[in-house]
This record gives sequence, C-alpha cells and structure tokens, in this order.
Amino acid sequence: MRKLVQFLFIAVVLFLVEYVLINQAAILFLITSGIIQLCGVIIAIRLLLFDQRNTSSKVAWIAVIFILPVLGTISYLVFGRNPATRKFSTAQVMEKAKLINAIHAIPNNTNEKLPRLSKRIAHLTSIEPIKRNKIEILTNGEETFPVLLDALRKAENHIHIQYYIFKTDAISTEIRDILVEKAKSGVEVRFMFDGLGSSKLSKAFLAPLKEAGVSIHAFDPIASPWIVRTANLRNHRKIVVIDGQIGFTGGLNIGEEYRSNTPDFRVWRDTHMKITGQAVIELQESFLNDWIYMENQAGAADQFISEAGLQQYFSPVDVGDEWAQVIYGGPYDKEKWVRDSMLDLIDSAKESVWIVSPYFVPDEEALAVIRRVAMSGVDVRVIIPGKGDRGISFHGSNAYVKTMIEAGAKMYAYADDSFVHAKAMLVDGTRAAIGTANFDVRSFRLNHELMVFLYDESEAMLHLKRDFKKDFEDSRLFTMKDMENKPLLTRIKEVLSSLLSPIL
Repeated sequence: MRKLVQFLFIAVVLFLVEYVLINQAAILFLITSGIIQLCGVIIAIRLLLFDQRNTSSKVAWIAVIFILPVLGTISYLVFGRNPATRKFSTAQVMEKAKLINAIHAIPNNTNEKLPRLSKRIAHLTSIEPIKRNKIEILTNGEETFPVLLDALRKAENHIHIQYYIFKTDAISTEIRDILVEKAKSGVEVRFMFDGLGSSKLSKAFLAPLKEAGVSIHAFDPIASPWIVRTANLRNHRKIVVIDGQIGFTGGLNIGEEYRSNTPDFRVWRDTHMKITGQAVIELQESFLNDWIYMENQAGAADQFISEAGLQQYFSPVDVGDEWAQVIYGGPYDKEKWVRDSMLDLIDSAKESVWIVSPYFVPDEEALAVIRRVAMSGVDVRVIIPGKGDRGISFHGSNAYVKTMIEAGAKMYAYADDSFVHAKAMLVDGTRAAIGTANFDVRSFRLNHELMVFLYDESEAMLHLKRDFKKDFEDSRLFTMKDMENKPLLTRIKEVLSSLLSPIL
C-alpha cells in the first residue's frame, strides 16, 4: 500500500511538472508568436507609409511576412532594409569628392562630336563617353584568362583587382600567385572581393597575399556587424585595372567553371572585355570608390588615397579611336543609373534588340519598355539558360517567357548541357552594352553593378555580333506550344518565383 501511495505521488508530481512545462511552452509560444505578428504589422505599416521603395517590392514583402510570419519577418529584418537609408561618414564623402575632382582635372573629349545616344545617357548619369580607346571582346574563359594573366604579369606600377566570386581552385591560385609575385617586386596590389560571393576564401588562401604586402578587403563581409544593413546588397562588379592604362570587366569571375572545367556544365558561355585607353579612368574610379567605402568600414585613417596616388592611378594613354561609356551604380544611389541606361539603349532601337542574360527577371518598368519595343515591330531576341545554376532564378526567368512571346519577342533557351552567364546587349548592330549586370531586379536595384556602352561599328562590335549569332544557333527557340505544355508543378514554381522576384 505504501509503495502504491509513493507511486501515485510521483505520478501526480510528474503530471503537474509536465502540465506546467507544457503550458509554459504554450504560453511562451503564444507570446513569441504574438510579438512576431506585431512586428509583422509594424513592418507592414512602415512599408506602406514611410518606405520609398517601389510598390511591387512593398507588396512582395508584405505578402511574405503575412503568409510566413516568422520566416518572413526574420528575412525582412536581415535582407529587407531600404538601402536609401544608408548614411556615409564625412571622411568618406570628402575622399570621394577628392577622387571625382582628380578625374575632372583630366582632359576630356573637348571638340569631339559625341554619339547621339551617349549624350542622352550622359545627361541621365552625368558620366560622359570617352574616346581614344581600343576595345577587345573576350569570349569565354579560353579567351579571357590568357589575356588577363599576361597583362597581370606585365604590371609595373599597380594592380587593382575586384571580383564578386574568387574561388580557391587552379586558376584562382595561379592569379593569386601572380599577385604575390608582383607585390614582392614592388608593384602596389589592392585585392577586393565580395564578402558573400567569395565567403569561402580561407585565411590560408589569403595568407601569401598578406605576407607579400597586398592590401585586401572583403566588401561588406557577412560576418560584419553591418550585416543587417548589407546582407542583401552585394557588390557584383568584376574589375581589373593595371597601371591605370589597361582594364578588364564583364561577366567572368575567377574559378574553373569559367573556363568550362567543372562537371556541372559542358560549356560555360560568358563575355568579358579588355579596355586599353582613356575609358580605364572610369573603371579606376569605380574601383577606388568601392575601396574608399571599405577603408571607411574598416576604420582606416581619414586620408585613404594620397594626391600622388591619384596621379599615378589616372595615367591613361591614347590607344585607339573607339568610344566607351562606363556606367556604374548601386543600391545607395538615388537613381538606378545602370538599369535606366540599359533601358535607354533598348528604347533607342529601330531594327533590333538582342539580349543575353543568365537571369531574366525584369522589374515592371523594364518589362514594359522591352515589351513595348517588341510590339512596335523591333526584332527583340533574348537568350536565357536552358539549364539553370539556381532554382528560384531559373524558374523566375522562365516565368517571363510567355509574356515576352505574346509581345512578339523571340525567347531562346541556351543549350541544356551548358550555361550562359554573359551579360550583353546589342542594338541595331551598332550600339552595345557589356558588363556585370543581369537583366533582373537584383542587378537593377540591389547589386553594385557596372556596364560599358559601346557606339562604334568596330571589330569589337563585329565580334559581339558573331557571338550572338553563334549563341542563337546553339539555343532552342521557345514556342507558345511549349508554354501550353508546361507541367503543373513547373507552372507553380514559376508563379511563386515571379511573385518573389521583387525581393530576390
């Protein structure tokens, strides 16, 4: 009897403890859920009444927050901050002004007749085109890397190198070792990479660079205390400037996949470019502008770039007779310079607009412009991947195929066993834009990007035209029958991806 009483007593105590714990957990859950829902309501009110971003982005965030309260609220707090609210230090503003003044002191295109469209873009962005350049289009890694490696080995004064992705494989190590060798020989080397895109760069990989005296910055590293402000605002630029006279930019990052040496894709199709001449000034400006930003974030001294340094960084030579207009911008700019310049280029078309982009997720304005041009009878062709490297972006791109076909555009899927990563536009066969920006919301609004606009019927333009024609041959033309025969699951994926496109 005594053991029975003890057993019942223990059972009652355990029941009470369990009851209290369960209720405490339930109460805690209800409190937490209520707080999160309240935060969601506050965020929604703030978005509706006080946020200056576009309406589609607001609606997308509010939908995510109310459909997935916990995940949506946390995602907004980490990724949803409006970049327009970012403030910069006095020292940073002064250093940028010094940089701009040094560039303005360089003789410009006086007495030169500017290309017609370039004047419009210059009025929009305050960046004028620059003549006296030699432009070389570099197709895929097989053309790009040998030229880049050769130029790096010949550097005498300085190397400024910046990439979104810098891997730790064979080509990455080869470039790193060249930088180490040049730094040891007395060449000033600055190395910058995106803190998220190149987050896998290890201390061991970077150690030889630091030991050789290379200055290194990770642009807005994800471990930074600024992560809440910057996590979704990535630096997607790819820039190399050598001795202030040679520049590289375009779609290629640094990794073996960019020379088709990985099992995921048979061919990695990409477009890069080499600029020799006066337009290197603008590539240098873009790099140093980002460098000033990171020096400030790192808490460096007030004077980031000396007057003597500015003189040696801006010493371009007259090489050719081609025009180039380098437009760069990012999420902190008041206007979307890169996107708007690309739309101006499309809007100038009289005969044709050819676009290649790995991610085709336009915002409302961009979609309206390109569809209107297509409906006006212009030959609009867009190449997107037949096989994607990221699910949500791939399905997001395919979500826009039908509406483009309905507008009269021709939509192409690149070879299913390969990946097209080039970011290029060719208009009327006489004007072009090549660079780092995809035709998507992320590049238009969230990334730091750069595009080079070309206006000459030169060998570079002919090279680009040949590449486009070859890409059309290697691609499959979408038809309305393809749209009608899509599986239901694919349609659902595309609809959901397109709904999320304003916050991708």
